[in-house]
Amino acid sequence: MYRDYGDVVYSVLKPRCFNPPSNLRLNQIHQMLDTIANEDTEVKQQQLICFTEQASPEEQKWLIRLLLKSLGLGIGEQKIFGVLHPKAQDIYQRCSDLGHVCNLLADQTTDLDASTSKDSKAAVKFVNLNSVIRPFHQIRPMLCERFPGDIQELMQSDVLYLETKMDGERFQLHIDRGRFMYFSRNGVDYTRNFGHSYDHGTLTPKLRGLLPLGLESIILDGEMMVWDTNKLRFREKGENTDVKSLKPEGSWQPCFVVYDLLYFNGKSLLDHTYIQRAYKLQKLIVEQSGVLQLMRARKIGSVQEFNELFQQALDSHAEGIVLKKQGSRYQPGVRLGGGWYKDKADYIKGLITEFDVLIIGAFYNRKRTFVDSFLLGVLQPAPPGSSNRPEVFSIGVVANNTKQRGVLNHTLKPHWHDVVNEPPPLWFHYKPKERAGCPDLWIEPQNSVILQVKAADLAPNGAFFTRKSLHFPRTEMKRDDKPWSECMTLKEFNDLCQGPLAIKKLNKRQLRLEDVTTKRKQMRMTPSERSRLGLAVYEKRYDASTSASTSKLFDGLSFCILSGSAGRHSKHQLQELAVKNGGCIVENPLPNDPKCFCIAGDETFLVKRLILQQPRTCDIVRMEWLLRVCQKQELELRPRDLIAATEPLQQDLAECFDQHGDSYTKDIAQR
Repeated sequence: MYRDYGDVVYSVLKPRCFNPPSNLRLNQIHQMLDTIANEDTEVKQQQLICFTEQASPEEQKWLIRLLLKSLGLGIGEQKIFGVLHPKAQDIYQRCSDLGHVCNLLADQTTDLDASTSKDSKAAVKFVNLNSVIRPFHQIRPMLCERFPGDIQELMQSDVLYLETKMDGERFQLHIDRGRFMYFSRNGVDYTRNFGHSYDHGTLTPKLRGLLPLGLESIILDGEMMVWDTNKLRFREKGENTDVKSLKPEGSWQPCFVVYDLLYFNGKSLLDHTYIQRAYKLQKLIVEQSGVLQLMRARKIGSVQEFNELFQQALDSHAEGIVLKKQGSRYQPGVRLGGGWYKDKADYIKGLITEFDVLIIGAFYNRKRTFVDSFLLGVLQPAPPGSSNRPEVFSIGVVANNTKQRGVLNHTLKPHWHDVVNEPPPLWFHYKPKERAGCPDLWIEPQNSVILQVKAADLAPNGAFFTRKSLHFPRTEMKRDDKPWSECMTLKEFNDLCQGPLAIKKLNKRQLRLEDVTTKRKQMRMTPSERSRLGLAVYEKRYDASTSASTSKLFDGLSFCILSGSAGRHSKHQLQELAVKNGGCIVENPLPNDPKCFCIAGDETFLVKRLILQQPRTCDIVRMEWLLRVCQKQELELRPRDLIAATEPLQQDLAECFDQHGDSYTKDIAQR
């Protein structure tokens, strides 16, 4: 099994490339990576060809992993920065330049107001983080956490200001002595698109006269939006607009909506409060509609006012709202605990339309080790009395990241068809030439399941078969109560897509006070839940009180039902059967307990893991044994009933059965 793409390349090169390990130094690799990152395609190709002519197969494998940023070392940037300096990560968040971080920390006479700690145990330098910030080095943007649900509790903690959540792309604008640079949220430089001076680009020439007099340097944080000069309105991302690809002669132009002021004339403003930064920003910037605009925040005076402003944002088809505490500081890269909150219609239960849609395909993760997301579809039923079969139509993709992930994988795995080896039939409507809409696997609708999903809106997307598709869909639940044929139909979906605007919002009712005054359930999974995701079938714990015992066959025995069998007996049914016959249900195998049996139907990941466990601590019995002994009401265990057995049980069975599993005391005909 290949771990990643680097392993695949290595396996191909090993019998073909006989280059010995090269003499390339780390500095040479560093310079080559800089060239690959900054030059055009032709130069990149020349660099890679030069490298492959010198490097061994193993060196080429690791270069691929470097380029794909997938080293798989098991350590992240937080651990690496922690080794360098206690404040290394904070410095990096403020300059996004690893070389600059290392140089500053290595220089004992640095300009960071460094001083030696009075603690004699360690000479840890004190770092003035504000002195790290400088133009043309991106500051990691501060992010919003989800609104917790109770506006009253937040209002008691600080004064709140409400902003409209824009549906554009997060950008920073850096200016220093007449030179401009534009950085995306991920730190990608798009200055070539927007312009490095007043004479170049799609946006910078229009900024002349809008920036403050006496400006030397400034860093602004905001959202880059697409402005329609004909309709005098913002276009949304869901309308297939790319603000980075606009042409100067077109009717659409970039507009920078400024949220925050981070740096001005050589001084960092990160430690200033939100209201101080907002006040200073409004005094500096001259607005021009469709070119440079300020995000005007509204002070929240009451719960009712907040509810009304939120409803106004939804009525104007805004993506949502953002709340900021008056006293919040700008904390680069921080999401939780920073004092900024976001809320959208699809975060509120019952506010927007839910879709009961069918899983019709699946996409592997990058390593092709598990199903990462599902292709969703709607059904066009066959006409009554017709011999034609139902048809499916793709409408979007949703991530396979819910707590029911194990259930979904277990249920669907036997029914997948590989798209390359078994292309979908004509009744399967999708876009085979669109990577985002062409799955790795497909499934017959009668073997699939229905998911209840929510989406931000319906928007045009060429990757899917219908004229509009689900935008930012999220899975709510797996609909066990509905057969596959009761999913949403193509007609029902098309009816929802009707409307004069390209983007169709899905709000089905008005906002209520209880929507913003009631604490919401935690949406984020805990680390322990994430670590177990996909390793077990997520079902509710079995409640033994619901089943009355009718037999004492299993009196004194415990059972851990590891898995059921798809289409035959569910895990719950097996638990119920064991309890009715006097058994006790446990959620986890009891190690080295001779009176505890693990029952396995289908061979799930958990079952495989327990089979391979050494030394073995639990006895795993086939599901068929449980069904047989309950039917006969006779407790008999044979070697062939076992999938895996502990050493004590093997010794006990060896006294009664030979190596072929035949009993020493019963005739073969009686088996």
